[in-house]
Amino acid sequence: MGGYFNIAGRKVATHHLVLGVLAGYGVAIKAALPSTDKTQSPPINPASKEEGDFVANFLKSVEAEENKNKH
Repeated sequence: MGGYFNIAGRKVATHHLVLGVLAGYGVAIKAALPSTDKTQSPPINPASKEEGDFVANFLKSVEAEENKNKH
């Protein structure tokens, strides 16, 4: 089918070399990207103080329910 290269005295198929190069690119890109914290929630920008209070109380009640359901 395809060609072969002699590397360190062994026959290596060209498609194996291509897969190795593509995997190396993938690893390099993954290592270069900054890691993000998945647990941090997005900022809340309410239009009014009442809306901000409502959202804060709602989030507290949801967290309380989650903690209650865990135990």
